[in-house]
Amino acid sequence: MTQAGTAKQCRRCKDQEAVHSIRSDPICNDCFCRFVTTKTVKRLEVLNRETRSSHTGRPSGDGSSSSVRKFYAGLSFGPSSAALVDVCEQIILGRLSRGRDAAFTLHAVHVDTDLEQAGSELLTEQRLDRWQARYPRFTFERVPLSDILNLDTIDWAALLPASSEKNTDVSKPSSPAQLRALLDNLPSATSRRDMLDLLVRRLLISRATSATETPPYDALLLGSSTTALAERTLAETAKGRGYSLPWQINDGVVDDGAGRQIPLFYPVRELFRNELVLYLSAVAQPPLTEDFVLLPVSTTSSAAVVSHKDLSIEEVMTRYFAEVEANYPSIVANVVRTTAKLERHSQDHDHDHDHSNDNHSSTACRVCGMPLDEAGNERWKGEIGHLDGPEGTPMLRVERLCYGCERSIHG
Repeated sequence: MTQAGTAKQCRRCKDQEAVHSIRSDPICNDCFCRFVTTKTVKRLEVLNRETRSSHTGRPSGDGSSSSVRKFYAGLSFGPSSAALVDVCEQIILGRLSRGRDAAFTLHAVHVDTDLEQAGSELLTEQRLDRWQARYPRFTFERVPLSDILNLDTIDWAALLPASSEKNTDVSKPSSPAQLRALLDNLPSATSRRDMLDLLVRRLLISRATSATETPPYDALLLGSSTTALAERTLAETAKGRGYSLPWQINDGVVDDGAGRQIPLFYPVRELFRNELVLYLSAVAQPPLTEDFVLLPVSTTSSAAVVSHKDLSIEEVMTRYFAEVEANYPSIVANVVRTTAKLERHSQDHDHDHDHSNDNHSSTACRVCGMPLDEAGNERWKGEIGHLDGPEGTPMLRVERLCYGCERSIHG
């Protein structure tokens, strides 16, 4: 996807001059924005169909105020989640202009991962204030990562080094400083990035399913593009968590580990990252122009790397897919489409409320919350070898973890 090299007529409207080349089509700015919005609307229509008789039991489609759905959305300030917020605004404006109701409202949440960084809270709040002023129909909130410490669905002892297993005083971090120390103590850049991403995901799911919210949220929306989902597919497979891909990549119901469930959807999953970056350039105005430089990812992620020592698997995949998307976008799409065909096979983890929290806790990883592939874990351990603690002593705690978390935490 590149800027059109010569002046051409838009292939779609046959009226305006084409200024972009999207999926081999010369296209004008208005048609391009309509293309992005339409792709997102189609995914939201799927969400609406699949959750029409959702867990909330609220009526839909009757035009009353109770039919306006509440969506919880993650906002990282990256191009994909930023584009998702703006597209949702355009969808609502379009409906209102046609005399229809707003259909949904959005509560966007930024999980602040800058633990103990001076001034981080104030800067983030100021940033969110700009977003609130730009999108007054929606609400915005900062949630510190340290709020994850309030959850009792994570086995914090499993995240500790084997040497501290018997020290009950440090079985769970109790402050942002201790949480930062715990993450910093992980064995590699990949481990630290992996655990950070998992904690952010679990915090978002937990907040979206909060029992104190009345009425409850109808769905959790994450702004992962086709490119981001392809990156995660290969990264999670490389980390030994391939079994969890249907829960991490596909739309569907997720569990917060405490028996509460919510649909999780990726509304911009059929758009490439560069298309979303280009969309932001097309609609650029504050706060979008203030939060990041609007450049195609392929121009910023493929710089030469002198040393890969401090690169995580996720960063390697980002660099790789930036090149692939620029030259072979169909390959990126095929990775995601192939993964979407994978089915969830577990103890009815995602649909049956009769399977209580006790059943879930016994079949899910105590850190990432994904269903355990017990047979697969044993095959991996048999081929690669069981992890041992100091001086070759067996690490009995790892049986509560999936293979991916086991390797991330213990190296």
